[in-house]
Amino acid sequence: MAKIAMTKLGLIKNSKIKTIDFNSQKIEVKQYLPVEDKLNLISDIINSSVDENSFYNPCRLHIYQIVKMTMAYTNISFTDKQKEDIYKLYDLIVGSGLAVIVLNAIPADEYDFILEGTEETIQSIYSYRNSVMGILDNISADYSNLELDASKIQKDLADKENLTFLRDVLAQLG
Repeated sequence: MAKIAMTKLGLIKNSKIKTIDFNSQKIEVKQYLPVEDKLNLISDIINSSVDENSFYNPCRLHIYQIVKMTMAYTNISFTDKQKEDIYKLYDLIVGSGLAVIVLNAIPADEYDFILEGTEETIQSIYSYRNSVMGILDNISADYSNLELDASKIQKDLADKENLTFLRDVLAQLG
């Protein structure tokens, strides 16, 4: 089989734009987002949707998917102040009907790539955390945060005011 040079195929990146009308405004919606931008978008959605307990809240995930995809695929500019309150921004985008129009203008394969990539990445994170290696990494991180200097512990235990320290150590050890 003869090889064909890729340069002879005449490949060009898809830079098509679909224009939609919303409240007498022309909004441009990208029909293709470069893969690096997609991966950054997926990371941004995931990192934004995790809560303080390292749990990926499905509702927050949905909110960030809608808002971040609208930001990434359209020419709509958002101020830093608007970006500070993601929930208010979500309410405006969804409540006005803009989200439906924008998301329908994004090609299905683009939309699916972002949603599936987000869900699969979160599943991979959970799978790793629950694997032997993930558990060992977590235990290692927990113990590296403890001060396990024996003389310091003995001194602290001798001090009656440090009973809370003892309770914390016992809680960490299980």
